[in-house]
Amino acid sequence: MISIQAFGSSSKGNCYRIKTSTNGDELLLDAGLPFKDIQRYCRFNFVHLCGVLVTHQHGDHCKAVPDLLKLGHRVYMLKDTAEAIYVAGHHKVVYITPKIQFSIGNFTILPFELEHDVPNVGFLITDGEEKLLYITDTYYCRYTFKDVNHIMVECNHSYEILNQRVDDGCLHEKRMERLIQSHFSLENVIKFLKSMDLTKCQDIRLLHLSDENSDAAMFKQAVEAATGKYVVVEQERSPL
Repeated sequence: MISIQAFGSSSKGNCYRIKTSTNGDELLLDAGLPFKDIQRYCRFNFVHLCGVLVTHQHGDHCKAVPDLLKLGHRVYMLKDTAEAIYVAGHHKVVYITPKIQFSIGNFTILPFELEHDVPNVGFLITDGEEKLLYITDTYYCRYTFKDVNHIMVECNHSYEILNQRVDDGCLHEKRMERLIQSHFSLENVIKFLKSMDLTKCQDIRLLHLSDENSDAAMFKQAVEAATGKYVVVEQERSPL
């Protein structure tokens, strides 16, 4: 069984810890918070941390990487990402390649390409008993997945809210275009989820909601109505 804990899920910083009940192994999914905050959320206990998966180079997903490397933790990322954040060649950085599966502790991970304004990947993760899907900072996912138990997916904005804010003069059209071409909208998230067989899905976690261009209650209700699944909106730290 895989348990999930959100440490941060916004443009201020994204970081999640997953843990398998099989042997207690843990992974961090992104590390976009100050390292001291991650330490505190982990209660300064990294004994079971097997590795850190980084999706892309933006600071709200990789801020703590240098400190994690200093402490000797293996951090897995694209070579492009490592070069962009100046950690290429570090002996604890492990390069990953989309669609090439690898293992960390009791986890098996398959990275896959996503559509953002920089090179970016999502992760399909299994502990041998359950599957978890992690997708963030993308406006589209070309793949569908089956037999997934836990879905963690960005739901940054809705077209309705963006258009209303443009009409009200609160959002510039260029900014709206950038969001539409780099982040997952509610409308596209629902289309993506409907393309999947959700028979085994236990929960859907909505990530990285925009502070100004989202409505947590409305997004939760819309995804629940579209999927019939238990939905959690991750904004603040959640209990393990």
